[in-house]
Order: sequence, then C-alpha cells, then structure tokens
Amino acid sequence: MKQAAILLCLLLLTGCGSDAAPAIEEEAWQMATVQSTADNGAIIACAPGEPGAPDTAEQLTLVCTASDGVLTLTDGTNDRQYAGSYRLEQSDAGSAVYTVTVGQTEGMAVTALTRYADGSSRPTLILSLDGYALHFFPQDDQA
Repeated sequence: MKQAAILLCLLLLTGCGSDAAPAIEEEAWQMATVQSTADNGAIIACAPGEPGAPDTAEQLTLVCTASDGVLTLTDGTNDRQYAGSYRLEQSDAGSAVYTVTVGQTEGMAVTALTRYADGSSRPTLILSLDGYALHFFPQDDQA
C-alpha cells in the first residue's frame, strides 16, 4: 500500500508532456532527501545543503547507479556501498517502474520527469525500500 502511495505521488508530480521518462541506467542519481513513509513523510535525511530540509535531518551523501540489472548505492558519508538488483516492470512515455532488491529487502523504483509550475522539468528517481522513500536527481543537475 505504501509503495502504491509513493507511485501515486510521483505520478501526480509529473506532467503530461511528450518527454520520455529517463531510464534508471541513464544517470548517476544524487540523493536529495529520505522520507519516512511511516512517520507522515518526515524528512529524516538529506543531501548536504538541501534547501528546505529540516535541521533535524541527518546530512547524507548517497549516489545510486544502475547497469545491467545491478543497482549500486554508494554512501559517501559513511564510506559504504550497497549492491542490489533491479528489473523493469513497466514503462510508458511518462514513467518507468522497477522492482528493486537490496540485501533481503524488496521495493520499487520509479523514474519520471517532474514538471514544475514554471514549466521546467527535471529527471527524478524515487526508490521505495523498507519504509523509506529516497528521492534522487541526476548527480550533475544543479537545479
């Protein structure tokens, strides 16, 4: 149920434009925030300097990459790396949905273009695992 809610939120953030959703492999994804899906969506961690993040959020540098079915999460703050797998479940012009497994935990990932009120858009990855929603943007994206 929580995964469905996250997918619905992402789909509400995306527009109906003709830009195709980015594939998970197309980017090195920089984590912006981690939200607890069990605690009313509270932001519990964020990238250093993330605007709008609460002072109580832990500062964390986390990069997600994907290639040939292998998902890698690199925690630059704690010098750790986690490997998992991903599999495309469905895609259309607006989004791509993946099943992901990291360790013994299975979840889902969704890539899409998030559209903003000013007309701009930004590739987005949301990874939902173990009661958390991790929000990523392209690593080189300075928006």
